[in-house]
Amino acid sequence: MKIAMIQCDSVPGDIAGNAALILEAARKARGAALCVTPELALSGPEPGEYLHARDFARGLRRALDGLAGALADGPALLVGAPAPSLSRPGGYANAAVLIHGGRLQVVSRKVRPNLRRHGQPGAEALPWDDGVSCGIVSLEGWRLGVVVCEDAAMRAEAFWRQPPPGAPDPLGDLTRRGVDAIIHMTAAPYRPRAQEEAERVLSHVAAREHVHLVSVNLVGGDGATVYSGQSVAFDPAGRLLARARAFAPDLVLVDTAADARPEPGDESEKTADGLPVNPVAPACAGVEESRWRALTLGTRDYVRKSGASRVIVGLSGGMDSALVACVAAEALGPENVTGVLMPSPHTSRASVEDAEELARNLGVATLTVPIAGLMEAFSTALAPGLERFPAWPGDVTAENLQARIRGTLLASLANRARALVLNTGNKSEVAMGYCTLYGDAVGALAVIGDLTKTEVYALGRWLNAWKGLELIPEAIFVKAPSAELRPGQKDTDSLPPYDELDPLLERLLGGAGGAEAKPGEVAEAADARDVGLADEVRRRLFASEFKRRQLPPALRVSGVPFGQDGWQAPVAGR
Repeated sequence: MKIAMIQCDSVPGDIAGNAALILEAARKARGAALCVTPELALSGPEPGEYLHARDFARGLRRALDGLAGALADGPALLVGAPAPSLSRPGGYANAAVLIHGGRLQVVSRKVRPNLRRHGQPGAEALPWDDGVSCGIVSLEGWRLGVVVCEDAAMRAEAFWRQPPPGAPDPLGDLTRRGVDAIIHMTAAPYRPRAQEEAERVLSHVAAREHVHLVSVNLVGGDGATVYSGQSVAFDPAGRLLARARAFAPDLVLVDTAADARPEPGDESEKTADGLPVNPVAPACAGVEESRWRALTLGTRDYVRKSGASRVIVGLSGGMDSALVACVAAEALGPENVTGVLMPSPHTSRASVEDAEELARNLGVATLTVPIAGLMEAFSTALAPGLERFPAWPGDVTAENLQARIRGTLLASLANRARALVLNTGNKSEVAMGYCTLYGDAVGALAVIGDLTKTEVYALGRWLNAWKGLELIPEAIFVKAPSAELRPGQKDTDSLPPYDELDPLLERLLGGAGGAEAKPGEVAEAADARDVGLADEVRRRLFASEFKRRQLPPALRVSGVPFGQDGWQAPVAGR
């Protein structure tokens, strides 16, 4: 049997546009008996309040009817879409809809509630019904078991594991009914090392149940969430048959009659239409490559799906803004990126020169707006008011003023340019509250907000090596991190050294950011070399929640991001 995996980049709410992309792919796969999309491909992932829009259900039905008419002569199509609830008026089920012979049939629904799917409770708080069991489709003499949305990379997820006696076993119930293959439709967000874990689990299931297994995953950015694609197929021995591209839309034809090739990357045969049969696209070489590709795809889709094409980045001459500028130039093209230099009286000449060199390397246009005059004007205007409040030890009013002036400039330039501001803060700073609300916290998207400072440097080093040139100047790597808000100021004046801080944060947030991470679980740091330091980091982590609630969304590229879908503390608590 030939099955086409339609790995698509769906836009939430754009039902007509998503349907057109799916139809185009299905028509290219005329040699397939069945085409399969990811979960919720028709509506887009996490449709949220779109589900309650009065014309949403009509739009879904119109699109499904259109697909059925256009594909009346084949191939058959399994499309992920919300389906009307069987128990609650106005409700929906996360479903697989079979389009075959000009007719529609809901063949499978998500089998049970899972309040922390992908570590995202918000996604499952929507009014999704849970189905009674996984559905079965009969096609060309094959019995195909259809599974919707279960994430194979979640260790805590019990769906793919053999449960203890007496526990619910939806997968076992499905295979005991007799199936030749399992069709898995999912939208599994990117996490470091998740693809390797998912492939290991799915390979084991295919071999354990002795069935072909085809897993089709979504690709693209959806707000702060990024989907990596890399749809896969396994034979009944658990050997990899095919893998779609990473972080890019793809259309892959899986031929179950073909033998699994021993080495990924071998040349595959092609259909008459040029569609590759059983290709094995290369996996990412490591965490840095996968994170880089997640950041570029997430930035590109966030900007374009928001209706913008250009971005503004504040360039300080430091590592964080340098990496964000690199991501933006790669994602959108350097012609769509403007770097803004805003030197103050405390900004060193070296920082300006480093920022200018970076911009030249990237081919990014720059604009320089000195802020010394603005600082004086603000100080004069504020003086009568500030005199009413006594200064206190550690008062940072003047330093924060610089950040807020810069934030105002970036936001105003973005207004005129009809562009989005990309925030340049990192996870270490956000964790400690080392950021200024309405200042350096400004932006539509925090590109590196889920990377610690240590990870930012590592990704920058990897990028230079991957490009084979000094894209980020060496001077940026070797100088001490500083916001340059006063003469001689360094980050270590306010924070522990990052090589001490970041390991503590990983422990406190519940993991090192991989598949083993447990969102919401706070680990004790009792074995830290300096217990006092660990206590202070923990105190500041909890105390800074009020700032994090007001920050732009950060692209999720760790196992434990901040926010209601990851790690979150009360705003007003002790």
